[in-house]
Amino acid sequence: MSSNNKFSFFEMLKLFGASKLFFCKEAYLSLLIPAFLFYSIFYMTPESLKVVTMEVSKFLIASDIAMLAIVISGFAIVLSVSGSDFLYFLNRKNLNIRFFFPFYLSSVLWGWHAIFSIALFFFVSSNIESTFFNGVLIIILFIYISFFLYALLNSISLVRTILRLGFEKVRLDEKLNNIDPQLLNRTNGDT
Repeated sequence: MSSNNKFSFFEMLKLFGASKLFFCKEAYLSLLIPAFLFYSIFYMTPESLKVVTMEVSKFLIASDIAMLAIVISGFAIVLSVSGSDFLYFLNRKNLNIRFFFPFYLSSVLWGWHAIFSIALFFFVSSNIESTFFNGVLIIILFIYISFFLYALLNSISLVRTILRLGFEKVRLDEKLNNIDPQLLNRTNGDT
């Protein structure tokens, strides 16, 4: 593959704007919420911390895979109802990356979090007993929960993206005069 593939993740990320990933309310909330949990984790015994981490990672492995499937299915549905005229319109106005990259990003986030969940499960399953191990585990758990919340909030924000896609579709339909005249009469106040 060539490095100038405009549909590679990093090329799309450049066009989308990498700063949008870090300077958004999803990123702030995903760091703020675990910060409150971080304080209570210090009062857990090392054994209960390992048990809680193992149970959480087992549960989140299934959640990660389910969310990945939901995001991919949602993207497939959006594409299937879009139509070629609408996709051409988005491409011509350079809106395709802006609207479709969030689905790609969300899929990548859920895939990486699933891998992180499996790795965390095996890491905690090891029989390492030391205070250094517990300190590292607390930091990893903070990153793990923050990453999960970021992926979750990012997936929830896909609803906003779908709404914006719907508005763009209506805008195109208005330009092409593809809107049913009876529907136009209803929105203008006529019944």
